[in-house]
Amino acid sequence: MKKTAVGVDPSRIVQKWLWAGAAGLAPWRRGILLKPYRAIYISVPKVACTSFKTAFAELLGLSLEKAHGDPHRVWYPSPVPIESLQRYLYPGFFRFAFVRNPWDRLVSCYRDKIRNEVEGYTHFTIRPGVANCLARFDAFVAGMPFEDFVAAVASIPDAEADEHFRSQHTFLTNRKGEIDADFVGRYERLAEDFQIVQQRTGLPNIELPRLQAARTVARYASYYTPKTRDIVAERFRKDIETFGYEFGG
Repeated sequence: MKKTAVGVDPSRIVQKWLWAGAAGLAPWRRGILLKPYRAIYISVPKVACTSFKTAFAELLGLSLEKAHGDPHRVWYPSPVPIESLQRYLYPGFFRFAFVRNPWDRLVSCYRDKIRNEVEGYTHFTIRPGVANCLARFDAFVAGMPFEDFVAAVASIPDAEADEHFRSQHTFLTNRKGEIDADFVGRYERLAEDFQIVQQRTGLPNIELPRLQAARTVARYASYYTPKTRDIVAERFRKDIETFGYEFGG
């Protein structure tokens, strides 16, 4: 029988293995099937996904009340879990997603998951001061300064990362490494780009609710030093190159 290394908790090994597998999910695993509109929404965390899920739950007649108002607990229709069948089962379906400036997205993650400054559906019941989704990482501690948070994120590769700070391109690429979306909108022009989606799909003229937003407005650039700016640039280099982002832009 294979022995577990001394001082290693077997449950943590299994947990990390499961989460590492989740990190490799193909786009269809995060999709919401909007069949009446021949469209598929690919959700990217920390990019207005709470707003999109709430709007689409109501559009599809799914009960938010049964989920205690939490759109992340709703069971959405999704594409079948076989990537090779996608083009046969959903021919002509419009696949869309939204991305966000990586520097801004990481500040949003910090304010939500460490500082608890965001109204919404983040829970802190496993380790005080650290959101449940990050509690499995020893690198995150209550009250940590942003500089330490950046260093912690940079030390965790995408294969092990929580979805809230995992690189955005990993949600949108297929097994060939290609962006598998017909349209990738930007958080920075959310309303305008969502209108493009509505025009292309025939989605009704619905206004996205502003949900899970920080209680106070803050400029993301003010959180950074030249050092942390460069660390994030390196950690999320592929996102920055793929989606054409720059610091302050």
